Amino acid sequence: MDVSPAQVFSSFRALDKDDDGRIWAWELLSALGRAGIQPGDPRVRAALAGVRDPLGVDSQPVQLDLREFSAIAQYGDGLVYRALNDELAVPAEEFREFARGVEAIYADVLPNRDGANADYIPTLRDADPERFGIAICTADGQTFSIGDAEAGFSVQSTSKPFSYAMALEQLGPTEVHRWVGQEQSGGTFNDYRLSLGDGRRPHNPMINAGAMATLALVDHGKQTSDRYRTVRGTWARMMGTAPGFDQETYLAEKATGDGNRGLASLMKAADMLKASGEDGAAKTADFYFQVCSLEVDAQRLAAAGATLANGGVAPYSGERVFSQETAGRVLSVMGHSGMYNDSGKFSDRVGLPAKSGVSGNVMLVVPWKRLAVVTFSPRLDAAGNSVRGVEVCQRLVHDFNLHPYRTLGTTRLNQADRRAEAAQAAAHALTGLPRPGSTSPAAPTAPNHVQGAAATRRTQPPSHQV
Repeated sequence: MDVSPAQVFSSFRALDKDDDGRIWAWELLSALGRAGIQPGDPRVRAALAGVRDPLGVDSQPVQLDLREFSAIAQYGDGLVYRALNDELAVPAEEFREFARGVEAIYADVLPNRDGANADYIPTLRDADPERFGIAICTADGQTFSIGDAEAGFSVQSTSKPFSYAMALEQLGPTEVHRWVGQEQSGGTFNDYRLSLGDGRRPHNPMINAGAMATLALVDHGKQTSDRYRTVRGTWARMMGTAPGFDQETYLAEKATGDGNRGLASLMKAADMLKASGEDGAAKTADFYFQVCSLEVDAQRLAAAGATLANGGVAPYSGERVFSQETAGRVLSVMGHSGMYNDSGKFSDRVGLPAKSGVSGNVMLVVPWKRLAVVTFSPRLDAAGNSVRGVEVCQRLVHDFNLHPYRTLGTTRLNQADRRAEAAQAAAHALTGLPRPGSTSPAAPTAPNHVQGAAATRRTQPPSHQV
């Protein structure tokens, strides 16, 4: 980033409280933290690489002169300078307010112990049901997390939007949608009777059949090991670090995956699965089980979600992983089909693109805020969505007025109210008559268009499969 010496000096002076030409490294890190950029951010560590132990862990605290600060401020894409000058995706005060709100929501939702773990494989059944974490990541890598945000889990169905994105990047929408549709299925995500439409084409990429059809397109014709490397590498580019792999979950998914293998066989029999050979359907299902068994945590998954919120550009590296068009298409399908068989209800109450997985994760994207929120809590509702995760999403939308449709026209109505109020006041001044329905001027009040978060369904879930 090209920053003038005068701009760098101004930022330096703002931190040089003693006006002695030096600043403490911890003062710089504190200022970055207030903007949402954490000391452990790899970009911050790289920028400070030439400074002796900037965290002061193994030595005395470090001071920086103007020359050292200038190099740090302009490192890479100028992250440090932009953070200090409130030029990140979310303004610092707004980000802090959002973080405080998430803290309050976390405390309110924590006592909710409704629902139950998915029980069709041991790793999901035996996961600690008390786990609960929330993580935020913006397009510029501003982060906040609370609770079990670093606890690992298999990504499960939240892999589906990204598999769809990879296929779109490689083949384009016309070819991809020869094999998979864009409509809601009208049924559960793993119901073989409702997953396939005309010609046995799966309804959309967010159900199991659609996810397998999508993955069959990624690096088609290559060895499975090469295809897996492509998928894992794409996740690493989004998150800034490679995902793990839950071998136990993969083996369990494979052992219980007859339904998914059956769906793949039905599609292949109708020439609606791009898989060759007698075992093409089985290999496709197996690849799907591998991708669902990638291990992430809420913090890393939030970075992947922020990649979509940023039009396909990864938050930590600034690398374009997906085109803007691809990111938009993925978010559109998430908006109507991302939350299993409760997608319509979720869209009504939350109105934002999201995707859930039966390990208990929910990834919510707020495109116009350029950020993603991820929750992790294993207890599921009847549709297979995390009970706490859905409640967090509803509270966020309610508390921060994020629903894209519930406040339509509010500004215009308020302007109309003000014009009417002014006209009534002018008439009163000219005639001396009171305004209709009032005895004294009163400021207009904004109509309340934001509905309270609906109560989460209190039912125990049936068994669910990815």
